[in-house]
Amino acid sequence: MLDASQIESLYDRYFKLATAGDVDGVVNLYAEDATIEDPIGSDLHRGHEAIRKFYEASAGSFVMRRTGPVRAAGLEAASPVVVLMGPPGPEQKVLDIISTMVFSEDGKILAMRAYWNFGALRPATDADRG
Repeated sequence: MLDASQIESLYDRYFKLATAGDVDGVVNLYAEDATIEDPIGSDLHRGHEAIRKFYEASAGSFVMRRTGPVRAAGLEAASPVVVLMGPPGPEQKVLDIISTMVFSEDGKILAMRAYWNFGALRPATDADRG
């Protein structure tokens, strides 16, 4: 079974790949029948084909990074995240997100859910940029 440090590493790999625009890398993190609900309440994306389309629409157009610890319990985890949109500077925007994931015992993402809404979009700060 995965331990908390392995789950944290998977989260960080996911953020790195999505930020880099590596759609193939991101899709390969997911199980074949995995689901994405991002944001909560939006249409569910199920399976590699749907997941690929989801990431092709945005991967590489933002910077995603953890802003706090990954809290793992068994094969489930949650983490606070910021997503920076636009080039650094006064026009850059940020969304604060809570990301949750469920993992298989072999380290594949079974489900990813993201808690956010565009009403929370705000100007980015130096602290957001890390």
